[in-house]
Amino acid sequence: MRAKNTDRGPNLNSRQIKILYCIVREYITHGRPVSSRQVLERSNISFSSATIRNDMRRLEFLGYIFQPHTSAGRIPTDKGLRFYFDSIQKLASNFEDSSASISLRQAAIVADVEKILKVTAKALSKVTSTYVVIEKPKQEKLLVKHIAISPISQNYFGVTIVTDLGVTMNSTVYTGYNFTHYEDLQRRLNEAIRGKMIGEIKKGLRDLRLLNDHWYNEKIEEMLFVLQNVFESEEESGYIKYGLEYIVSSGNLDWQDIIGLIKYTEDQNKLNELIGRFSGNDDKVIIGNELGIDELKNFSMFISGYRKFEERLGTIALIGPKILQYEKVYAYLKYMSNRLSEVFSKR
Repeated sequence: MRAKNTDRGPNLNSRQIKILYCIVREYITHGRPVSSRQVLERSNISFSSATIRNDMRRLEFLGYIFQPHTSAGRIPTDKGLRFYFDSIQKLASNFEDSSASISLRQAAIVADVEKILKVTAKALSKVTSTYVVIEKPKQEKLLVKHIAISPISQNYFGVTIVTDLGVTMNSTVYTGYNFTHYEDLQRRLNEAIRGKMIGEIKKGLRDLRLLNDHWYNEKIEEMLFVLQNVFESEEESGYIKYGLEYIVSSGNLDWQDIIGLIKYTEDQNKLNELIGRFSGNDDKVIIGNELGIDELKNFSMFISGYRKFEERLGTIALIGPKILQYEKVYAYLKYMSNRLSEVFSKR
């Protein structure tokens, strides 16, 4: 679950763990430093305030909480948030949300992958108040179901490629001559590449030869080269984004934080680097400084993937202030990534 190992230091006793939980929950809920008096009032710990203060000093010494200034209460550190989340993440296993499932199933009927991902991003952002970034399926992993070639006007042809996920790629091709064998080319191309991954086709399409056809000539070779360019002209894997307004309106972030987030999510290369750094087979939650980026130190990022059977198609990232309802956000992420995988596995 964790992006990297974090030293938890000496073991905490049960009372200290309860105090830490109370501080984290109170701070997540109200966004203000938590005093020993608040811990005493809002927990079921039957010890004196002096004992609680001593335990809070120990938690501070061990790096789980800190005091922003003299006479203030305590605030959880990244280490304290990590300890809290690692302890409560199992609460997400029994989560279910029927309304989100219904929205996703309705979108799936449309067969438009981008629409499905937009519905997912919007639903996740709305219920978690986070900025949602969903990676579109990588083009190379899509399987071709059909290629259609149709004349548009003299010397112009429309090429449509349909994939297993319902993703379509369309392009207009100018041949420079009156090409009359497009139906034969369409049939033979479908026989040759139907069911193959686009990545495989892109590598081999230029060398494809239809040697047994009496009409094969340089014009056909040129057409095959054009079809290869149709694949390559399509935009590579991009992202669906939703919910930046929740970040802007957050009371736990300042404008420098927001500018830093925009810097890393609007620049394609930086976003690829950020998502790629933490993507993998396991779900992850990366808290504050664990991101390794100073501009994002006040954020947490929740990472999961969606699949078609065992094939990972893309990554889902939820980004929010590091003071948020971890169990709720993590539960919704796991639930929706599983539902999204179900939708694509049925295609």
